[in-house]
Amino acid sequence: MKFRTFFFMMAFLWAMAYCSGSVLGDTHDHSGHGPSPPKAVAEQKMDHTLSGDENGGHDHEKMEMSAQAMNADLAGQVRVDEKLDDFIDFAVEFRDEKNQIVDLESVFDKPVILLPIFFMCPSVCNILQANLSHALNQVPGSVGKEFNVISLSFSDDEDASHARTSKQNYANLITRDMDLDHWYYLTSNRENILKLTQSLGFYFVKQGKHNYIHPNVLIVLAKKGKIIRYLYGPNFLPFDVGMALSEAGKGESGISIKQGVLSFCFDYDAENKTYVFKMFRITGTAILILLIGFLLFLVRPSKYRSKRGRQHK
Repeated sequence: MKFRTFFFMMAFLWAMAYCSGSVLGDTHDHSGHGPSPPKAVAEQKMDHTLSGDENGGHDHEKMEMSAQAMNADLAGQVRVDEKLDDFIDFAVEFRDEKNQIVDLESVFDKPVILLPIFFMCPSVCNILQANLSHALNQVPGSVGKEFNVISLSFSDDEDASHARTSKQNYANLITRDMDLDHWYYLTSNRENILKLTQSLGFYFVKQGKHNYIHPNVLIVLAKKGKIIRYLYGPNFLPFDVGMALSEAGKGESGISIKQGVLSFCFDYDAENKTYVFKMFRITGTAILILLIGFLLFLVRPSKYRSKRGRQHK
């Protein structure tokens, strides 16, 4: 019995050290998924503005320094300043795809998924819209019942006709029965757009008509326009969107109590902007439970035999 007790104590201490070390030492390889300055766009512009004479002569050092300065300038302008737990500006006027003025406060009678894009974008905005549609096909709940959706155009070059065309395209990707009247495609003038996007902490640069440089981000908000979570694209995992909606349903920028098991297994990685599985924590806990069960297996028969021995005496 002494050997069994000694063996258990050593295993128990090892498991405790393992769990503590795993939880405290659980790290991630952060690659930085936040918006980065569009280097290719800046360099392309530099090719046109800083080209040499007709014989092809270039001051390459000057071009490189100018490109770096332009990238640094764009990095300061094109960004997301996360404003968790702040409220958006409702003192704005937007129109939907039917060219009707939308009462934003009525839209925020439930959690809202908001995607800032522009409808005539020839590249990444199409991917963002398609990935959002894919996520909506898989998240718990339904548009119009548990949450609403806004595709927000930050382009003052667009109107209800652009919104209507875009909505028709991406509504075709929805495979579930949803009330798409509660997926709003909104447009407005520059003044209203900037009021709303700045209250969201979303900053972009207009370089010309239908030409914008912008972050790729999805924003989940609670009732009354409270900002809960930023999810960075272009890929929006259905699990991440569902977890963010769960947080928004509670009204706090944290893991929902309703997701108690998941909040233990998953943590929000604020740098990589996603939920991560705590493998070491789960493994350590499983080992600890097994050791406790092993203790009960060892101790209970020993107590039973000791009791029977005393009765025979």
